[in-house]
Amino acid sequence: MLRGFDTFRKRITLLSGGLLLSLSLVLIASFYQLTSTRLSHASGESLVGISQSISNMLTANIAERKREVILLSKRTFLYENQDLSDLQDVIDRIKSSYKDYAWIGFANPDGLVLASGNGLLKGADVSQRPWFINARTAPFVGDVHPALLLESLLPKPKDGIPIRLVDFAAPVTGENGEFKGVVGIHADWTWVRDIISSSLTEASKRKKIDVFIIDRDRNVLYPSGSAQGDIAVPKELPKNGQFKSLVWQDEEAYLTSLVSVGFLDSTKLGWQIVVRQPLSIAMATVNEVHKLLILFGGLATLFCMFLAYQFASTLSRPLERLALTAQSIQQGNRNATFQDDSKLSEVASLSCSLEKMMSSLLVREQSLMQMNLTLETKVRTRTAELEASNRSLEVIVRQDPLTQSYNRLALDEALLDEYNLAKQSQRPFAVIMADVDYFKKVNDVYGHTVGDTVLKKMAVLFSRLVGSKGMVARFGGEEFTVLLPNFLVEEAEIIAETLRSALEKEEMSDGLFVSASFGVAIYLADDSHYEQVLNRADAALYDAKEQGRNRVVLSAITS
Repeated sequence: MLRGFDTFRKRITLLSGGLLLSLSLVLIASFYQLTSTRLSHASGESLVGISQSISNMLTANIAERKREVILLSKRTFLYENQDLSDLQDVIDRIKSSYKDYAWIGFANPDGLVLASGNGLLKGADVSQRPWFINARTAPFVGDVHPALLLESLLPKPKDGIPIRLVDFAAPVTGENGEFKGVVGIHADWTWVRDIISSSLTEASKRKKIDVFIIDRDRNVLYPSGSAQGDIAVPKELPKNGQFKSLVWQDEEAYLTSLVSVGFLDSTKLGWQIVVRQPLSIAMATVNEVHKLLILFGGLATLFCMFLAYQFASTLSRPLERLALTAQSIQQGNRNATFQDDSKLSEVASLSCSLEKMMSSLLVREQSLMQMNLTLETKVRTRTAELEASNRSLEVIVRQDPLTQSYNRLALDEALLDEYNLAKQSQRPFAVIMADVDYFKKVNDVYGHTVGDTVLKKMAVLFSRLVGSKGMVARFGGEEFTVLLPNFLVEEAEIIAETLRSALEKEEMSDGLFVSASFGVAIYLADDSHYEQVLNRADAALYDAKEQGRNRVVLSAITS
């Protein structure tokens, strides 16, 4: 059975080598299993975190666009004039403020477009378009679709990808509840690419992390027409908020995560964020360590087999004593020693060899434990970095990129908190709406760069004057909102007058001074939603515009 190994020396060599190799394989396999599981879980959680961050940003962006069209539909006075000139001015300002708005317009009850940005589709019949049909009774957010009527009117994209749009629409009703038409916004789908680009760091790109957006039928909405080609997602995807390893259509294994986009209100488009990373890259560190351990184990085994072969000799009673010593060590006695008082040089050499082998195994055991601790530390460090990145994204989502003041999302959250507090403790709060007078002329005469400077200085001035008494947010375009907790209307009027007076004296550029109109409203006990306070302040703002601008007007209900 052991033909060719007919000497004790050869058999001892084979036995010692086999034992050391087996122990090495067991330790390496255990270590690989442990580290690969932990690294896979950490990488998967990282992908889930990226998916959730993109989902949160997309949800906030969709909600802000929906609120924009709803607020535009509720400015009923814009639709009262027969020539709709005021509505046309508002539409042009909104479209110029957002580069991703491909079209904004208003259609009468028959579906005839009466006002639109840059006059696109003015006079066209949109009565059969889904956004008009669905928005006749309630606000509507449509799924991604190709540009049909606008395809030939809009500039061709540089990348050659067909234009795709997302529709936002809301019904317009008069003060007596009469249906006056539908106001709609078509947003260019390219804004999603900007959201995803801002969510992925350079490190993520180096790790070949890919992001996909799919609809409820698992059709890929993003990317489309890219260098990646037509990609189909696997049939068996992870559950919401989870991850697992999947084989994609290119026959390569990817660590894949999925997070559903949780839209607000009744907007349920069924979009999902899928993030993947090649499993070979996610497990690259463990695979490299695994190869090094196999190489080290093989070399150590060969070295020990060589020592065993050189120092093995005839076995006798000293060998039995050595066997007893080995048995004691096997039972967990780390203090046992292979030292023997035999006069035989071969036995002494074997004792020395076994002693060294035991020490080597202990050193390797300690080395493996240390490597495991080092890897755990790296995983914790990377997890902390991801958490810090997520916290930074939370701040970015609530900050206006131009003025560095709070944006609409942060304002809505603060207003909701104040509204709930007012309902519980009857603590009042006030809202000031401010709009720069003739801001379009500033952009036309001085350029949009100076216009941006005006908005930045206005935000800094308002924040400095309001200080810790309240919150300053950019409402949209050239409009700002000031939230004043625990303020009565008279106190809020004083703050508004202070802002108005300081603004008209502030030099924005060489010889350029601007003014603003202010509307002030206060929370009322019978308010059923915080937006009612905003609407009253907005109505007072437009009263100030009609009364000559550069003035403060109180809401008719609070004054």
